[in-house]
Amino acid sequence: MKSVSSKISESTEVTEVTEVTEVTGASEDTGGSEVTEITVVNEASECTEDIIVNDPKFLSSRKKWLILFIATFSGMLTHMTNTILYPALIQLREEFGISEITVNSLISVSLIFKGIASIVWAAYSDRFATRRKVYLLSCLVFIIPTILCSIAERIWVLMILCAIQVCGCSGMYSISAGIISDIYCPKERGGAYGIFYLAYWFSNFIGTLSGGYIIQYLNWQWIFRILVIYGGFIFPFVILFVPETFCQSTLTSQSKASQNRFNPIAPLNVPQNFSARIYKLPPSSIGLLFLAPAVGYPIGSLVGGKYSDFVLQRARKKGESVYPEMRIKSATVGVLIIPCSYLAYGWLLEHNFDIYTLMILWFFGALGSLITFNSLSTYLVDVCPGFSASVVALVNCISLMIAGINAIAGSLLENAIGTGWFFTVISLTCFIFSFLLVIVYFKGRQWQKKFFNGDSKRWTISRNL
Repeated sequence: MKSVSSKISESTEVTEVTEVTEVTGASEDTGGSEVTEITVVNEASECTEDIIVNDPKFLSSRKKWLILFIATFSGMLTHMTNTILYPALIQLREEFGISEITVNSLISVSLIFKGIASIVWAAYSDRFATRRKVYLLSCLVFIIPTILCSIAERIWVLMILCAIQVCGCSGMYSISAGIISDIYCPKERGGAYGIFYLAYWFSNFIGTLSGGYIIQYLNWQWIFRILVIYGGFIFPFVILFVPETFCQSTLTSQSKASQNRFNPIAPLNVPQNFSARIYKLPPSSIGLLFLAPAVGYPIGSLVGGKYSDFVLQRARKKGESVYPEMRIKSATVGVLIIPCSYLAYGWLLEHNFDIYTLMILWFFGALGSLITFNSLSTYLVDVCPGFSASVVALVNCISLMIAGINAIAGSLLENAIGTGWFFTVISLTCFIFSFLLVIVYFKGRQWQKKFFNGDSKRWTISRNL
């Protein structure tokens, strides 16, 4: 009991211990060791969970904020790795003497590899119950090929190195998301992910803006040198301040069959538009255009996260039953904003409308995207306890695969049918797919029960928010 008391005293968030149950006895999992399980009531955050003494949710508030900062800073790098290259595409095309399709393939290949690799990293992390080791390894996999990218002399060499580079940063993103899930309980998780995605999408603006100025005043090689400095800055912080946060003891062990093997798939064009049209913008100005989504993304992320938590808390105060699918309701506003904003954006861009109006529509499209994305991502993490990194990686993989395909096919389709009709197709697709959320709302509980297949402990944790 001494270890219990000392651990509790280290946390500034734990205010009351309501029950202590000691279970002593030999078993296949514990080997006869004593396991002490306690139920903790957190008055500040209204968190009540059955946890084992070494659960990372016992970390002090100050320690959690430090880890959240490091995870958020790492997540920003993942998005910047691609967006910082956008203003450089025209220069790369001229320097290497390649076609538009080829230079777009550089981004497309990177996005596809980033999505696939994130699933492999996350599946390994969840399967072998480790975050820290994967975090450090993925950081090294990012830094080394990025150094080589800065001295590449052929486009195919650059493409291969960029593919390896993004494999590293994708691991940093998915593991960061998994760590946040590890240290925050469900009632706090929406707000924490709101901060994480806020910075992640704000890096979209930082990447394109900095990339534009680097291209205008230096050259594309400096893009990779700056990314190396960024990655090298993160590495020592992870070593010094990020502990192992995976706590599998809070969950019933998975079946022996699933643990005996590692399954890596278990979780299963702006620059051209604004430089070639009548706007004729230089690279640095193109970077400034991304200020619109850069403002919309963080606002949407915060609104989506906080509103998602608010929906649950409001129902709890009313004495209503609280269940994960309630987070889907909080995504409704965003789901409606997305198709409307981009439909108007596409047709106004088709007719070379006022650029400020286009930026406002882009802002609302980004706002709706993150309100939806944050609410639904938090829902998926809630219903899959113990698989948080894999869940986030799968979501990331699907979005990146779509973006990668769009980088090539999108430009071809837009040239074939026009900008207005291209965005019409995208808007209609988003609107039709939104009806799938209705199905998930009513069938999610049933599908989740089949997924856990008798794992009552994991099922109980996921349903009791």
